[in-house]
Amino acid sequence: MNIAGVVILYHPDIEQLSDNIQTYLNGLKQLYVYDNSETKTPGIEEALLKINPSIQYHYFNSNEGIAKRLNQAMDQAALNQYDFLLTMDQDSSFKDGDFDKYKLSIQSSGDINVAQFGVNCQPDFTLPKDEPEEALTLITSGSVLNLSLTEHIGPFNEDLFIDFVDAEFSYRVIQNGYTNLMFSNIVLNHALGTLVEGRGLGNFKKSMRIIHAPTRVFYIVRNGLYLLFKAQGLTSSMKKDVIRCIKIIKNDLIYNPELLAVYKNLFSGISAFLMNRMGKK
Repeated sequence: MNIAGVVILYHPDIEQLSDNIQTYLNGLKQLYVYDNSETKTPGIEEALLKINPSIQYHYFNSNEGIAKRLNQAMDQAALNQYDFLLTMDQDSSFKDGDFDKYKLSIQSSGDINVAQFGVNCQPDFTLPKDEPEEALTLITSGSVLNLSLTEHIGPFNEDLFIDFVDAEFSYRVIQNGYTNLMFSNIVLNHALGTLVEGRGLGNFKKSMRIIHAPTRVFYIVRNGLYLLFKAQGLTSSMKKDVIRCIKIIKNDLIYNPELLAVYKNLFSGISAFLMNRMGKK
């Protein structure tokens, strides 16, 4: 399988990153590491060189968003004549043997119409099944892009900067007549946010809640509203999916320890949408 990969960094933990990379590196012909950090993590290049000297590390001295880095990676992989591109977050990894299983599943799928393959990042909500399923959206981490088809879909939307970048691209895959295919029996180790303990408003029982950095609230709100009201051709199921994703900030509005910053970003995100201010906050 003629496949390259990219992992996008933002102030990574070097030890964790090294462990994660080694769960899929041997299954790739080339790995690009794109660093979105404003300052370079000391020792990052040496650590990557120690893992494998062939890893190509690129530092940009600024955070220009995940969409731009994904587009750069697609261009670089296409230029180097790779057929597929694995896209990974720094905190994501595969279980032993699962990346090889993933590649075999892609090769045996037999569907030439699949533009994007993905795996299961929420096994508690998406029960693993033996057969692959068409998906409305796939998350960036763990996805494999079929570069011969993604050129017809267009680049990732850099105006969104971070949140909903993968969802918007997945919607366009479908709008252009192609398929997002998920292998739910392959589970990706992936962090969806920070966990805090919170008491339910109905039953007052304590449970763990997923919260986000306050800045993420800005992007979730602004980009979600953009997709709902300004994106072209979204179906009703796509719009329902956007609303579902916006609702993930409800825990931030109640349980986030930085409530003032959360609400500032909430109203800032609404304002940015109304003023059509896209890109980086």
